[in-house]
Order: sequence, then C-alpha cells, then structure tokens
Amino acid sequence: MSTPSGLAAEDLDVLDLVRRQLGDAIDRLRQVSARSAGLADQTRWCTDAATVFHSTADSWRRDVAALIPLVEDARDALALARARLEADAWRHGL
Repeated sequence: MSTPSGLAAEDLDVLDLVRRQLGDAIDRLRQVSARSAGLADQTRWCTDAATVFHSTADSWRRDVAALIPLVEDARDALALARARLEADAWRHGL
C-alpha cells in the first residue's frame, strides 16, 4: 500500500525524519553514557579533584541515561501520531 498523496504524505515524511532523528539521539545518548562511565573509571583516585571529577562524571552519566527513556517515549508517541495521521489521510482520501 502506498502512502496518501498531497499534504498528508509530506507530513508523514516529516514525521519519519523526526522519528529517525530521535532514534539517532537515543543511540548517541547511549554512547555518551557508556563513554562517560569509562572515562570516570579510568580516573586515578590520587587527588580530591579526581574524586570530585568521578562524582560529577557519574552524576552526568546518570542524567544522560535518564534522558534515553524520555526520548524513546517521544519517538513512540511520534510513531503513534504518524499512524493516526496516515489512517486519517486514507479515511478522508487525501
């Protein structure tokens, strides 16, 4: 089944692009979270500054990791909105 024509098809294309971009953001957030954990683990604990860095890096890693489910939820909501838009377009013959 092909997509509807006209404005609805353009809207669907935009939603597909945004969904892909959200997927890319999820991948990048996962990479950043993993990399920051590795950097913190490599820090030598000889100084107070290193201890503060580790604590800050770990906190930042947790904050980044907490964004992942939010972006996944946004991507899922977008997919649902896209499906509704496509269904409405077909129903109304757009």
